[in-house]
Amino acid sequence: MIKFKLHIVLVILGLLNLSCIDPIDLDLDSGKTNLVVFGWITNENMAYEIKLARSNGYSDQSGYPPITDAEVFVTDHLNNRHNFIEKENSGIYLSDPALFVGIPGNFYQLTINYNDQVYVSSMEEMPQLGAAEDAFINFISDPAEFEIDENDENFFVTAYIDDDSLTENYYRWKVFVNNELRNLPEELVLFDDRFTNGNKFKFDAANVLFTESDILYFQHMSMTKGAYEYYNAIKDQTSHSTLSPRIQPGIIIGNMSNRDDPNELVLGYFGASEVTTIHVDN
Repeated sequence: MIKFKLHIVLVILGLLNLSCIDPIDLDLDSGKTNLVVFGWITNENMAYEIKLARSNGYSDQSGYPPITDAEVFVTDHLNNRHNFIEKENSGIYLSDPALFVGIPGNFYQLTINYNDQVYVSSMEEMPQLGAAEDAFINFISDPAEFEIDENDENFFVTAYIDDDSLTENYYRWKVFVNNELRNLPEELVLFDDRFTNGNKFKFDAANVLFTESDILYFQHMSMTKGAYEYYNAIKDQTSHSTLSPRIQPGIIIGNMSNRDDPNELVLGYFGASEVTTIHVDN
């Protein structure tokens, strides 16, 4: 009995000692920041955007600060140069649609001059696009229900792809529901012709669901293999099953680099796509 009482006294003393410990403020390194680049050009007659920002340190929750006053331009494989002008110190740089429209089959490279450093992308092709035909609204049927409620998100878009047999093709669909892009990681619509090369095949964007009354259109886009793998990596790391993440988180490497310091990590991607916009009637 004496030993039992002694154990109780020791536990109480230990708890009292813990309550008297002063909090310690650790002077942690905020972490190195990185240049973040996102830009995409298409064959559409519009101003293309190149967005530049800098990532935050570990403890900074203020959002990515924009990079201003940089020199930004895109060159093609024929050495034509297309300048991008910054919009009101926003870190967003725009092309002039009267002077530059992307051409499928051409190759493009992004160059950024900033803070006495030169950043470049890999030379990125704008792949030609296999046609998407006969698009229609499809639905997920529930064997337990005889009718589909028009307010249920049971509907998705389907189309047939006329694939080119001479090349490996990589595709993305941007699905807009009621004029808003559905762009959550799990709603990225990516597919290729690995098992259907040269065939006309049906593809279902069944990961983007909407109701029967919604208004829908989508952009059918070509991608390079590198761009396809980049977006797939984003989808894999940020999409979660009910049990666990699909893969372990890690740094997603794009196609940007510092020309003079290849060891510097530059985040983001510069790409090019041929695009067709397809409106679908319910």
